[in-house]
Amino acid sequence: MQDRNRIVTPYTDPDRFTPEEKAAFDAGKCCWDVGDSHWGQRDTMCHQPSQPGAPFGYCVVHAHRLLEDHWPDGSPRR
Repeated sequence: MQDRNRIVTPYTDPDRFTPEEKAAFDAGKCCWDVGDSHWGQRDTMCHQPSQPGAPFGYCVVHAHRLLEDHWPDGSPRR
């Protein structure tokens, strides 16, 4: 049985993070994708400070959004 309440990080699930997302996580910044990339732009992450202990290192707002429809491990609640 999977533990849906486990907190995912680049160190527990490295295959779920791009190098840019891991760098944001390591810097204590939210890596939630906030929009479309434009020509030559790769970084479309939130970059607000991470909420301590939040899944994926998300900020307070994005951790809340994730948990509305997903478990902390990112799997859907339905």
